[in-house]
Amino acid sequence: SKSLKPCILELGGKDPMVFCDDVKIEDVVPWAMRGCFQNCGQNCCGVERLFVYESIQSKFINTILPKVQNLRQGIPLATCGGDGDVDCGAMVMDGQIEIIQRLIDDAVSKGAKLHCGGKRNTKLNGQFYEPTVISGITSEMKISQEEVFGPVMCIVTVPDDCDEECIKLVNNCNFGLGSSVYSASQERGMKIGNAFRSGMFTV
Repeated sequence: SKSLKPCILELGGKDPMVFCDDVKIEDVVPWAMRGCFQNCGQNCCGVERLFVYESIQSKFINTILPKVQNLRQGIPLATCGGDGDVDCGAMVMDGQIEIIQRLIDDAVSKGAKLHCGGKRNTKLNGQFYEPTVISGITSEMKISQEEVFGPVMCIVTVPDDCDEECIKLVNNCNFGLGSSVYSASQERGMKIGNAFRSGMFTV
């Protein structure tokens, strides 16, 4: 070409969010909720993979599960008959529900644990998928490699609270757009995050 042409690309990803063993769970739960369920999970840089260190995982799930189960789902727009008093809306495309269901079913068939959700919300008339929490995600599951783009919190266990293993798990994916690490030590968080293959990083 004789000249350069400006180009803007809207890229998706499998953004990781990491919770180290030294975090205060009550402080990080709101970030996990927003990262996974804002816009009903339909964000190009939304959190797709949540890496929780093994020693805090049970407490984390027990803390966040009732919050996810209490999310209000429905139509937010008054022009469509809603009152705006909702937390999660609908999927943009009905076909996305089929994609999400395929990924959830694959993960469960390979040993993942479904804590809540995991299906279309049949109580509502429209393209609604229930806010979902699923744990025990491993790298051979499609949901760890393919974009979900929906209201799904995928929890990956970081065994033995090992930073090096966390880095390996995070980087075992071809799509790195954004990433974040939560730790009581900024130095530790920076060391972990700087090893990620991602375009953006927050500590």
